[in-house]
Amino acid sequence: MTENNHSRDVMVIGGGLAGLCAAISASDRGASVILVNKGVTGEAGSSPKSAGILAASFGHGDLSNRPWPDSAAGHAADTIAVGHDLSDPELVRHICEQATGAVRWLETMGVTFSQAADGGYVQLNAPGNSCPRACSAIGGGGAIITQMMAQTESRDITILNQVSAIELIQDSGRVTGCHLQGAAAGPFTMTCRAVVLAAGGATGLFPTVSGDPTNMGAGLMLGIGAGAKAGNLEFIEFTLIYRVKGELLRIAGLAPFMSRGGRLTNEKGNDLLTLHFPDQPTPQISRAALLRMVQTEITSGHGPVYLDCRHFTTAIWDEFTASQGPGILEKIASAGCDCRQDLLEVVPAAHSVLAGLVIDQDGQTTISGLFAAGENATGIHGAGRLSGNGLTSCVVTGRSAGQSAADFAARHPAPSGPATSADFTRSNDLSADRADRLAELVSRLRALAGDSLGIVRNDLDLALAYEKFATLQDAIAALGTDNHPVHEACQMARLAMMMVEAARRRTESRGVQFRSDHQGLDQRWTRAQILGEASSGKDGALSSPKPQP
Repeated sequence: MTENNHSRDVMVIGGGLAGLCAAISASDRGASVILVNKGVTGEAGSSPKSAGILAASFGHGDLSNRPWPDSAAGHAADTIAVGHDLSDPELVRHICEQATGAVRWLETMGVTFSQAADGGYVQLNAPGNSCPRACSAIGGGGAIITQMMAQTESRDITILNQVSAIELIQDSGRVTGCHLQGAAAGPFTMTCRAVVLAAGGATGLFPTVSGDPTNMGAGLMLGIGAGAKAGNLEFIEFTLIYRVKGELLRIAGLAPFMSRGGRLTNEKGNDLLTLHFPDQPTPQISRAALLRMVQTEITSGHGPVYLDCRHFTTAIWDEFTASQGPGILEKIASAGCDCRQDLLEVVPAAHSVLAGLVIDQDGQTTISGLFAAGENATGIHGAGRLSGNGLTSCVVTGRSAGQSAADFAARHPAPSGPATSADFTRSNDLSADRADRLAELVSRLRALAGDSLGIVRNDLDLALAYEKFATLQDAIAALGTDNHPVHEACQMARLAMMMVEAARRRTESRGVQFRSDHQGLDQRWTRAQILGEASSGKDGALSSPKPQP
């Protein structure tokens, strides 16, 4: 598309689960909706690759213990505990109180969940939860997205695939549209009354990821560029992905196997959970603790680390196969591993960036007319994400943001005309030499992020990384920032620098951030760092001061 006069009530940027929930909810609220996605909606992003597990406090129990008492308050307490007290308590309470309704709503969208003979859900013992709480969608994340796509297509929702959002437009402090770039066409501009950012996280900054490597933080950077406050930039969630015959499989993570009783062993066959956590029930061990354990085993020369599920009962395998077989087990089997008989090697990978825009319970950011959902929002997970809360928060925040954006649009007039920008020009074309150079620089950027912002960090490596990121950003920019791929790579480097700065300032180990030079927890740091408006127009300024004695 090359025209510049397309106007809707609500523009949703992002086509994963949060974006689809926002688009459907805004449409059902009476708004005209357009969804813009830099990939192909229904295929791109991390949602289709997810395990399809949602945490919700139904209290139905697992296969062996039914029912098992639970509550939204208990769900919230676990969320805050795993987040090491950096979550927004009111936002967490909202998510947890809406979680059961989110599962029921997905059922009205056509999603089915694993159920027991008594008609209740089979709830899994996902890591970090104090009781069985994870509901498993049959067919995994791919099945959820398929149903949500069908619902989107049944409504009057326009979808623009392979279109990137470049810059938000503002008028008198209110977001009124966006400059866009089509993959095959030139730049164009579209106006709207409200925007929902739901464009996924930024794990594409890292060399090894569990989801979509093209998620490079574009949605987060759009919000920061518009002046919205962002927080928790130092926290990156890692998980374990599978390696079969040397091939990395970007599917699921810890929860599908660990929640059913999977064991982790080293090359000697030692049960690592018993070895490292002898007095702690397995479901209550946080993802961060598990990842540090695996990293320690590997760096100590005791790897590889394996997942052992050979002890699963027939009933467990039957339930697992019925609910998540196509999305997980069949893919592992196709790669050459039979989990019923073989050990499965696991390796750490970036799973989710916990940074995001600051929102309230309605999904409203600190900028008028701008809403955020899913991984573009922060305040829920704090310094660590409770297993099962990823998709739950996508559905709840997506619905809230979509409904609120529609209500906002109904209260505000449409922009007076299509916004234009004389200096808004973008190209998708690079010469072969420049394209090769860009690919090399992006590869170096990812390797640097993996080395400096990984599971274990220290100040010296972070300080050196900041300078190296700055050098890489300059080298990328020299290729011409009027080119869209170059612009996107520059944004990646800038976001990495913000993350490094935040990680350096937090002089403690908390949740998923482990500092080898500051291994203890410092209660003076029991607060989120918030990135305010840019002080220099380049790197931004962290508004949370350093802790005082």
